[in-house]
Parts: sequence; C-alpha cells; structure tokens
Amino acid sequence: MNRIFRFVFSNKVLVLLLMATGIVFAFSMWHRFIYIDDCWHGEEAYWLAKEGVVKTKSMEGILGFENKLMVYHKLNILLGALIIKLFGWSVYYLKLITLFFYLSFFYCLYLFTKRFQGIYRKEHFILAAFLVFVNPLMVHLGFTYRPEILAMFFGFLSYFTLELFLQSGKTKWLIFSAILAGLAFFTHLNAMIFGISGFVLLLISRKYKALGIFTLITFLTCMLYTFDLWQGDSFRVFKFQLENWPTLKLGQTYFDNHLVSFLSRKAFNLVNEQQRFFWSDKVIAFSVIFFFTLIYKFRTLYSKYRTLVIYTISLILSLNLTGSHIAERFLIYYYPFMALIAAIAIISIANTEKPFAKAFLTLALISQLVLVGVRFADIFRQNDDYPAIHHQLSEVITDPGTKVLAPDRFVFNEIENRPILSYHVWEYYQDVNNIRLTQLTALKLAADLGVKYIILDKDKQATDDPLFARGTINPNPYFHLFKNYKGYLILKKND
Repeated sequence: MNRIFRFVFSNKVLVLLLMATGIVFAFSMWHRFIYIDDCWHGEEAYWLAKEGVVKTKSMEGILGFENKLMVYHKLNILLGALIIKLFGWSVYYLKLITLFFYLSFFYCLYLFTKRFQGIYRKEHFILAAFLVFVNPLMVHLGFTYRPEILAMFFGFLSYFTLELFLQSGKTKWLIFSAILAGLAFFTHLNAMIFGISGFVLLLISRKYKALGIFTLITFLTCMLYTFDLWQGDSFRVFKFQLENWPTLKLGQTYFDNHLVSFLSRKAFNLVNEQQRFFWSDKVIAFSVIFFFTLIYKFRTLYSKYRTLVIYTISLILSLNLTGSHIAERFLIYYYPFMALIAAIAIISIANTEKPFAKAFLTLALISQLVLVGVRFADIFRQNDDYPAIHHQLSEVITDPGTKVLAPDRFVFNEIENRPILSYHVWEYYQDVNNIRLTQLTALKLAADLGVKYIILDKDKQATDDPLFARGTINPNPYFHLFKNYKGYLILKKND
C-alpha cells in the first residue's frame, strides 16, 4: 500500500495528470455548451454595455427585471460589460473572464507557497493545485461566466496578504488584504465571508489596532457595491427584488425582522451545512478528502498551520450563517484553503506508516479522477456550435423583429436581432405567483406578452417536462406547430 500511495501521490504522476487534464480542458472549451448562468449574467452585462442599465429583458414581467435589475454580481457584470464594449457580444469572451482569473489564481497559489517556503514546499503547491484543477466542479465552472472564481481569487489574495502582514507587521499588506476582501464582496454578496474571516483571524491573533484598520478599509471598499443604489428609486427596487427573489426568497436572509424565525433558520442551516459538501458527484470526492485529512491530522495542522485552519473554519461557518442559501458552487470560496489543508496532511501521512489512511486517500483520489472523467464526458456531450444553430433557427422565422420565446442560450447571439423571452418567464411566473402553469396557461401567458414564435428545444420536450412532454402540442387558441427544424419545435401564434 505504501508503494502504491507514493506512486499515486508522487510529483511526477500528479504533474502528468495535471497536464493531461489541462489538455482535455482546453479541448472542452471548443464550442463549450452555454450554461444557464452564462445567459443570465451575460444578458445583464449586455444591457449594461448597450443601454447603461443592468436588466434582463428576456424575463419580462418578473419583478421588473426587464426595466432594471438591481440584485446582481457587480464586479463580474461590470467586467463583462467592459469586454462587450471592447470586443463585442460573444459567450466565449465572457467565459474567458472567468478563465483568466482562474489561471491567475494558480500563479498566486505558487507565489504563496514560495513566499512561505519555510512551512510550504513544492509538493504542497503541486498537490493543492491538483486538487483544485483536477476537480469536477472546477472542470464545469472554470469556463463559465459566473462570479465564484473571481471572488475566490480576491478572497485567496486577501488571505495571502493578511498572512504577509502577520509575518512582517507591515501595514501595507493589511491594507491590501482589506481592499481585496472588499473586492470579493463587490463581486458577490456571499463573499463577505472573506472580510469576516480576516476580522476573526486578527481578533484571535490579538492584533487590535490592525483589526480597526482592516475593518474600516474593508467596509469602505465594500461600499463600492452601493455605487448605483442611490440614484432615483434604485434602492427601493433593490430591496423589493431581494425580498421577492424567485425560488430563493433571499429576502428572508437579509430583511427578516422576526428574531426567532431568523435564529431557527440559522440553526437549521448549521445542521444542514454538510449538504453543501456532499451535494453531488461534482464535489463529494474532494469533500471526503478534505474532511478526512482535517480530522485525521488536526493536531498537526493546528499546531503548525494555525492561521490557515482558523481562517478556513471561519469561512465555512460565516458562509453558513450569512450566506443566501446552501449550494455547492459556493464551495469554490473554500477550495484553495481546503486544498492546502489536504495537501499538507497527505504529505505528512506519506512520511508515516499508516496503511488505512493511505488506502483510503488513494481510493478517494481515484474516485475524483473518475468523476472528472464523467464530467468531461458530460461536457463533450453537450458541446455544440449553439450560436450557429440559433442563427439557423432565427432564419427559419422569416418575420423580422418579432418577439420569440426560446431557450435561455438563444440570447447568443440573437439578442442583437430580435426581442427574446426565455423559459424563465414561465418558470419564475409560477414561483412569483405561487401557481402551476398548464400548457394552455403557459401559451396564453406567452401570447399576452406579445410572443409571435416559441422555440422548444429537446430539453423542453423531455418526458419529465410538465408543459411540453414528448413535444406534444395540445389544441389551443394561441399557438400552432409551425415547423420542426432539426429537433427544435417552432410554434407560431395563431392569426
């Protein structure tokens, strides 16, 4: 077992696996499928670039999203709007924003282990980088236009510079750490955890003067989030949309005045926090490795890497208590720290005769590799030249400028050619109004919104879809089947 463990976790094998994963990842970017969040956030950035206001016109009739959307991931959308202005409208330009910060993170991780080479070695960097990069969740979101990786980047740099302050006492590192924590918050509200964790670490370290400086600068940087809330009715719209957010009901987290209800929800969240770590096969293997190594080598970790352990635990607890909801994608905030802890523990175990631990970790790592392969297979299955397909569908619809209700991804690149509504109009209408649509009422809603054509993709024709299962269109006074084009059903409004 010792020989197998040393082989699997050797630098040579890990680097080869990293390179192989990198090559497959690069190939998977070609015609990478358009994820739902690429569409949502991409459209927000598009209208900000084109009209100067964040909105999602494809969600007409939902909390005023088509006029103004105030609850959005500020820095990520601002960067997207800048890219659109500079280079034009393409999902791949937006995905490259995430990829840039994702790859930049690994350079920062390398600098971190090199800067603190007294307690970190080359082996720690290679294994930590492996655990983050050869990871099913990161294979999926590493080339998706979402804010988590951007927030992770700023959050890790905030910890890096805070460690530099604690080691050197230089105030400049403290200021940088506070600014970076604020920028993480500016990227995503849930990333407030980096400011909270920095506060906790300084408090436990009894750096009280530094604590005041860090808190003030973090707060001032976080105020960037409010830059567009003081114009006209923007704050009222922000509060209204947050309190009534479809499906998530985020307002219960931020604006609930009932203390007992609030405390009971937080207690419930704490009890159920493990769900985040074991949500799906995209995260389960890495979570098992992390918890096993943290528990198995806790004494060693806490005695030699006390600040890393405190900061990581603080991140987990603060996200649970302050975050909007439990979801696996927010694990990305923890991933650099989870990976470092796991790497430290695994290398420590390699130097001892612990056959059970070595067998367990070897199986866990192999499981993660298998799940990465499953994720890549799923990505390649979904990949296609969707902008070209959408253009072909748009050409079938001969009426220029008519409103179309279509899959979310249809905004790439047809948003420039005609008004588009997405399936979210149906989905969120049900959530906001607490009703269930039938095919008849769904078609009536589309007609009332001025839709001339409806495009049903294969997912919408799936057997488990409650509205259009198996592509069946029941007799109705609103729409009829106009054309079946390469598996897409196009419905046209009755004259």
